[in-house]
Amino acid sequence: MHNPTHPAVKLELDGVTYHLRFDFEAIATAEELTDQPLITGLRQKDVTSPKIGLVRSMLFACLCADQPDITLDEAKALVSRETLVSIWTKVLEAWTQAKIEPDAEAVESDPPKSQS
Repeated sequence: MHNPTHPAVKLELDGVTYHLRFDFEAIATAEELTDQPLITGLRQKDVTSPKIGLVRSMLFACLCADQPDITLDEAKALVSRETLVSIWTKVLEAWTQAKIEPDAEAVESDPPKSQS
């Protein structure tokens, strides 16, 4: 399940709303798919003119938090010439949101559950 301290960004495509969320698992998934060390950030070149494979991989990775049953092929099918810019804009927004530290009060009010 997703970490509620990582905010979701809404992406609307063809009347369907998707929630994009980058958590640690999403970053790891995107790194595996792209073979890039994304935990340290994105290169400016990737931000301004991303490869389609990067867009697809990062979209898939940040969809998995809220839609764990989505497949890579389903995520790839969402990316087209017409949707590329809007998807990439929202993926970058989700990426940026994930780097914002959660509100300390919100974290304290929802302590981690002990594993017994």
